[in-house]
Amino acid sequence: MRRSASIALACAAGAAAILPAAAPASAATTDLGLVIPVLAPMLPGQTGWVGTMWAATDDICNVKITASGTGVTVKYPTNTATYSSLSKGDSLNQGQVDYAAFQVSMTSNTLLALVPLTLNYSYTVKADGATSCTGTAKTGSTTATLPVVAATGDAVVQKTTLVTVPKATPVWQQIVFQSRKAGVDNLQISVSGGPSGLVVSYPADRTYTQLNKGAGLAVGTDDYAAVKFDATNVAAGTYKLTVKLSYGTTTDSNDLTLVVA
Repeated sequence: MRRSASIALACAAGAAAILPAAAPASAATTDLGLVIPVLAPMLPGQTGWVGTMWAATDDICNVKITASGTGVTVKYPTNTATYSSLSKGDSLNQGQVDYAAFQVSMTSNTLLALVPLTLNYSYTVKADGATSCTGTAKTGSTTATLPVVAATGDAVVQKTTLVTVPKATPVWQQIVFQSRKAGVDNLQISVSGGPSGLVVSYPADRTYTQLNKGAGLAVGTDDYAAVKFDATNVAAGTYKLTVKLSYGTTTDSNDLTLVVA
């Protein structure tokens, strides 16, 4: 039976404190600075978008931010390619906040750690009364902390624990899974058990089902597998089924509650 996978954060006490927007953290000047120095945690082997929140104490424009760190690979939005800007554009007025996003990839052998990310940025402080991006060009650098967390338990977590199907007609249902560790490939899923008369089938008349987006499941991502339930010969009620998972050399099983209505 699957045990619920848990995630243990390796953060120091108080690490998630939020700094006030009026006093950005670790900025070379007070015109622009990082508001929250601790970023959303990631798993070893995960690739995902990480947001950094910024505040301005002057009217600024032409904001460009890059990120780097040991053991991480950073990519940027396609419209900027070599840097990130802010979500609402490249400008920020005095007293406002906005975020910049980076796509960060962790290696699968990354250890539980607090990884420092260096954020280098440049911008222009707008001249008084300027209607275009003219003024004083400035640069700065600050450090954000990226927690790398450990996922305990199984590599694949079944997020769907209950499905409801009508007695009147066969229906397809989606069972959602999430990967917590690297190496989940060629995932095959089947459903067994339940009452006499229940018919379970899979796409393409196979003896198993696979994930909608492919056989593999990247770390930290969700996908679903489709299963068809025919309960036309089953009495209305609640039943326990078993979901069997197979990937690589690993097999596992979870409970699934079926409600026939």
